[in-house]
Amino acid sequence: MPVSVNIDHTLLNNVQNRLGTFQKKAPDVITKALNRAMNTVAASITREVRQEYNIKAGDVRSTLNKTRASKSTLSAIVTSRGQVIPIDRFKVSPKTVQPRRKKPIKIAVKKGSSLRAVKGPFVVNINGIKVFKREGKKRLPVSRVMGPSIPQMIGNEEVRDKINRTGYETFLSRLDYEIDRAIGIGQGLT
Repeated sequence: MPVSVNIDHTLLNNVQNRLGTFQKKAPDVITKALNRAMNTVAASITREVRQEYNIKAGDVRSTLNKTRASKSTLSAIVTSRGQVIPIDRFKVSPKTVQPRRKKPIKIAVKKGSSLRAVKGPFVVNINGIKVFKREGKKRLPVSRVMGPSIPQMIGNEEVRDKINRTGYETFLSRLDYEIDRAIGIGQGLT
């Protein structure tokens, strides 16, 4: 699920007009603003997803891929790719193996929601705590219980709107800063 800010000719012309005699610095100014906005978007993705879901920041960051802007390519992209995440990475109760447990285990994927009882899954300790579910009446086969993927979480409308708003606001503020900086350096001010 890519989050991107692209530059059109009207914005490029606007920046060139604001730069005045330093028009040749327009691509450099836009590139710097885009790359800063891209880093802010990546941090915002992690923050916003964690506000909505019970997931670790490292799990979110590991799915993100950044494509930086350059003077020739005035586009910065943050892409998230990933598979569905095992449900044990979210909030699960109990966190220990209880072979004689009759009550169903409880799971909460979203923050703010209470733990919900789910019949069928059970907790196993195989190189760490994992949640499995039987595929039929027999003891085997079993399969791991999975939750949503990070791109699905980012695709949530509330999360996506907050991320886009943050990225665009950062881009505009950094663009103003970079224009002022380019004009100041061009006039001999630092």
